[in-house]
Amino acid sequence: MFPYLFKIGFFELRIYSLMYITGLLLTIYFSRRKAAKLGIKSEETENFILFTFLFALIGARIYYVLFRWDYYGGSFFEMIAIWHGGLAIHGGLIAGFIAAIGFCLHKKISPFKMGDIIIPWLLLSQGLGRFGNFANGEAHGVPTLTPPSIIFRAENVFPQFWAQTLKTAGLNNNPESVSRLKDIAAQTPDGLAVTFMDKVYYIREYFPWGISFTNKFGAAAWRDFGTLPVHPTFFYEMFLNFIGFAILFIMWRKDSNIGTGRIVGGYLIAYGVIRALVTFFRADDLMLGLLRAPHIVSIIMVIAGIGFIINGHYRAKKL
Repeated sequence: MFPYLFKIGFFELRIYSLMYITGLLLTIYFSRRKAAKLGIKSEETENFILFTFLFALIGARIYYVLFRWDYYGGSFFEMIAIWHGGLAIHGGLIAGFIAAIGFCLHKKISPFKMGDIIIPWLLLSQGLGRFGNFANGEAHGVPTLTPPSIIFRAENVFPQFWAQTLKTAGLNNNPESVSRLKDIAAQTPDGLAVTFMDKVYYIREYFPWGISFTNKFGAAAWRDFGTLPVHPTFFYEMFLNFIGFAILFIMWRKDSNIGTGRIVGGYLIAYGVIRALVTFFRADDLMLGLLRAPHIVSIIMVIAGIGFIINGHYRAKKL
């Protein structure tokens, strides 16, 4: 974990920023070429991408702040300090969608055509961005000592389970103390027995591929779980995003798919499923009541994606 490539005075070239800038440039380059081939001015495509990206960035921050109002409510500076972290992809998608529709209506461009041209590269950019999360030590998963039956629940009970685990182990909720949990669990053959919701769970290494972080750069994963290995959810999502991009790219290469909305629908279904799966392992999910907000939004995305594909089937017959 190394959050920046180099640092000169107050300037840092952060890997997270570099990944999204790379994704943005790739999106502009390939989308301009495709749009020009289909009769859309290259400058219009570039303006559309930059306009949508800006609003998506703002939306991602607003969404995150609203769900963490208990932390941000008293400080306007922290609300706008995106360099401190805190962007929610679903907020970006909502704001970006609204901005995209507004731009297309103003310029009298088909939103279906523009969406199909650009959307595969959005998923590629998201995959690149997850490597930036790894570099920052954020968007991490729960410790790999967490039993699968705690992870795979519609309701996120991990915070309560974790509190009970620390209490049973006699640990304080700080990185140095939490880091001792793995050694404590290894002192008995079956692991540390934790009683939670009238059931006994054993704390031991359930998943061997976790990643540990140190306190060198103050990563969120370190602040949450010390040196305990955690699920590399950034890599889970990065890998799945790249697979999703490959599928959408195959569709994108066929000009007859552009303008139907089928590629947009494919994206909504793909990312909805991807994020729903990865969310089970995430330690920092935003909550909506008793349910994880990403799960609720993912369900909406999948339903909308199916609608786009069905509609695209009929639009393709008219094109």
